Amino acid sequence: MSCFLSDVRENAGKTSLQSLQNKLLNSLIQLDEKIESVSEGIKLLKTHLSSCEALVILDDVDHVNQLDALLRPIRTVLHPRSLILITSRDKDVLTRSRVEESSIYKLTGLSTQQSQELFCRHAFTQGHPLPGFEDLVEKFLKACYGLPLSLKVFGALVYGNDKSFWEDQLDRLEQILPDEIQKRLQISYYALQMDEKQIFLDVACFFIGEKRDTAIRIWDGSGWKGSLGFQILQNKSLVEVDTENEIRMHHHLRDMGRDLANDA
Repeated sequence: MSCFLSDVRENAGKTSLQSLQNKLLNSLIQLDEKIESVSEGIKLLKTHLSSCEALVILDDVDHVNQLDALLRPIRTVLHPRSLILITSRDKDVLTRSRVEESSIYKLTGLSTQQSQELFCRHAFTQGHPLPGFEDLVEKFLKACYGLPLSLKVFGALVYGNDKSFWEDQLDRLEQILPDEIQKRLQISYYALQMDEKQIFLDVACFFIGEKRDTAIRIWDGSGWKGSLGFQILQNKSLVEVDTENEIRMHHHLRDMGRDLANDA
């Protein structure tokens, strides 16, 4: 049995911690309860998940109260062979929730070989550069510092373009400091057409977790070519659709989109 709670930070604010507790119960033991409060949810989790062997993934946790509601009730009652994985951008959230220091792993960038394969899969639809592009690929790899999102987005950005386009995008990328991730990703945003930009901002602000077909109907009703625009964003690795046809977007892209929308 397994449960993947994606975007805990986003969904806790968008819905409630009780709804996430309910999803945990429903995913692991197919129990659908109307949970009135977090404390009630904690009791239900402790009671019904006792000795349950499961894989639980809590994605993008950013507050201790989220782990109090979702981790604390289950960490001592699940079967010993269970595995709980938590992703967070804030180590303090983990340590304050008494996650052992030895259990915390800081992700590093991909190796050069892994970076090249990921970048080339998006730039050339194969795992190695086309003849004549080797030097440009190497420069992009250095500029992306092994960050998977950057490798995917910039690989997709230069796909199908000539060397002069590659060089122009590389010049823009190299002028921005490595830690200014959002500014780097904005290069791909500004390369979009107007309707594509609007669809991107709509996803970042409103449609994460919503059904793809619902969003496309709304865009079509606004006079945009929703299906085409969304497909272009997918091809550029700016949005994704999960197995349940729900729209997903990387946290950095989401935050960048919301900042751009606020500045508009």
